[in-house]
Amino acid sequence: MTGGRVGKKSRTAGNRLTLNEVAEKVGVSPITISRALNKPEKVSPGLRETILKIVEELGYVPDYAARALASRSGNTIGVLSSLLGSNIFPRVMKGIEDRAWGSGLRIQYVNTRYDPAEEVHQLKQFFGQKPSGIIIGGVQIDPRVTDLLKDAPCPVVQLLDISYPPVDMAVGINNRAATEAALRHLLDVGYRRIGFCASRSDIPVQMRLEAYRRFMTAEGLYNPALEVSVDSTDTIGSGGNTLDQLFAADPEIDAILCDHDDLSLGLLFECQRRGIAVPDRLGLCSFTDLDYCAHTVPPLTTVRTPLYQLGYRAVDMIIRGQDKRRQEQTIDLGFELIARGSTRRSVQMEVSDTCLGAKTL
Repeated sequence: MTGGRVGKKSRTAGNRLTLNEVAEKVGVSPITISRALNKPEKVSPGLRETILKIVEELGYVPDYAARALASRSGNTIGVLSSLLGSNIFPRVMKGIEDRAWGSGLRIQYVNTRYDPAEEVHQLKQFFGQKPSGIIIGGVQIDPRVTDLLKDAPCPVVQLLDISYPPVDMAVGINNRAATEAALRHLLDVGYRRIGFCASRSDIPVQMRLEAYRRFMTAEGLYNPALEVSVDSTDTIGSGGNTLDQLFAADPEIDAILCDHDDLSLGLLFECQRRGIAVPDRLGLCSFTDLDYCAHTVPPLTTVRTPLYQLGYRAVDMIIRGQDKRRQEQTIDLGFELIARGSTRRSVQMEVSDTCLGAKTL
């Protein structure tokens, strides 16, 4: 035979290279090959490297369909989220992909578009594939979705506010506490008339809005007219309309807490266009800490959420669930307030930072 790759067998769909043939070539048992591909932590690094090299040389492709029939479980993790089209999800996706790498698991993504009915439909589709696990970021706690998840034939991890009890496992942050931390920062540096701007209606945003109302009411500063809902399809471009609404509601408004960095960025652009000084006239604070936040002028104050760990830990929980090695039912990843130049800094904060050796951002 000529023109073929050296060491690589030519196979038709009906003459698939088998696991036994790969094992014979390596000189180990078929179960060792399977472990190297599906549970790499159970095989020594040197042996796994040898196995992967020979797998590549032979062109071995695992028969996922046969595996699913034999084990009554496929090698797919279904990921359902409404954020697939946003700039939040790439970090989550990287965490998912990094943890799944080398495990033999395939990841299948579905955008549920903030629609519980779509979640129900896609969950039923996934369950028909006998998945190894489901990762879902719910739009809301819908009874139809919850009932399906309770009967899921596989481990389920919800990307959820940790205050909600999961049907199986969950990973996330405490959005109420994160909101209170952001508002406390704004009050500590001298702001009082604080608006809230949101572009979505999912669970984290609902938790943040509830926390905003409760906190500001307790401080005697709550003004319902300072809550603004923004078109989620144009968050950065919505800055002009958002400022118009907020200044019409209270011309003395002095700070805005946004549910997402894109909203804060759009407001910063609009303030610069109008000559509104940030942070002296208007303070801006938001959630997520996307890469650009540290590089705007001024840099944006934000609550950093661990998006990479959100995806990584979700897949890890599913993998451990396969071996009945479940972790905590709910994992709180925590958050961090990153105070930068878009909010004022009090004398007390500057002195404290100097003592700690921190730099003013």
